[in-house]
Amino acid sequence: MENMHTDLLRECEAEIAALKQRIALLEERLAALAAPAPEEEVDFTGVEIGVDDLPEVPVAEASVTESPASAEIKVDAPAGDSVTETPEVPAPAIPRETYPWQLAAPGASVKNIRSGISLQDRAVFIGTLFREDYALYDATIAALNGMSTLQEAEDYIVAQFPEWNLGSDPVFHFMMAVRKKLG
Repeated sequence: MENMHTDLLRECEAEIAALKQRIALLEERLAALAAPAPEEEVDFTGVEIGVDDLPEVPVAEASVTESPASAEIKVDAPAGDSVTETPEVPAPAIPRETYPWQLAAPGASVKNIRSGISLQDRAVFIGTLFREDYALYDATIAALNGMSTLQEAEDYIVAQFPEWNLGSDPVFHFMMAVRKKLG
């Protein structure tokens, strides 16, 4: 009888040891998943910045004359000559950076962002993106659920969490959950 208890005890100890190894492996995988992606370094070697090659232009006073068809600017040149110029066309807006979560297919549509987030992802998001603050996570999800466009959600996230690396893996997964509701 005692031999049977000893065998059972050894079996239990072996199973516990195997479970501890499995837990350690899973914790390593979770830590690797939660670790922020290193930011890429940009090499600006050889990039010239400045306007040294532009000629100097004397500053002149200008007056604006508007007509229904177009606007003209009348510039008084330093020598007293009058020159009429058409205004320059404004430069196009600089495009925003595109992130993988903006291009990937979001998956099945949901009515509530919470339902699109798994328990494991929620733990990663709270631990990495929300500084282990469940209330902050909950308030953010509530705010995002009240929004009607992805652009509105992106603007909110950029304003509220400027420290987030929008190209990181946790942000990718979070934004994919947001996109399931907002597009």
